[in-house]
Amino acid sequence: MKTKITGLFTLFALTITTVFFNGCVKDSDFDIENEKQKLLALHKEQENAHLNKNAEQFVNQFANPMLSINRGKITTVTLDAALERFQNYFNTVLIKSWKDITPPIIDFSEDATMAYMVVDKLVVLSYEDEENKTTEETTHFAWVSIFKKQENGKWKIVCNISTNEPKENK
Repeated sequence: MKTKITGLFTLFALTITTVFFNGCVKDSDFDIENEKQKLLALHKEQENAHLNKNAEQFVNQFANPMLSINRGKITTVTLDAALERFQNYFNTVLIKSWKDITPPIIDFSEDATMAYMVVDKLVVLSYEDEENKTTEETTHFAWVSIFKKQENGKWKIVCNISTNEPKENK
């Protein structure tokens, strides 16, 4: 049942972003390959931030505030709150691997002011549990980040829609 809900949620998110992005006017000066490379560089920075426990580098990509949709909740997140949350997270885990399962899917609004990136990622991390035992965990994540181009030409994440594959009961 959870897999069907997760699949429906992902389909809904992709449908909404597709409808949203297809309603704009085309910008003739837009270099799609150059802008894709900029977003892929941000994606690589996210990996580096996770592997190096650098919350500031990660959160620097967020708009202030940013909308987050995760675990059935819609939250408006400030930069300060995001920085505190991710620094606490990075302090408690060791991310061993943060790898794409498939290359990110990137598309742009016709007026080149917004973009989305669909990510399919496998994360391996370890942490100490309540009994100070080291636990290793592998999680399959999928998310959509919606970016808005700022006046200075940089892309910022204005919304992130995230889910993970439910763990099987053993």
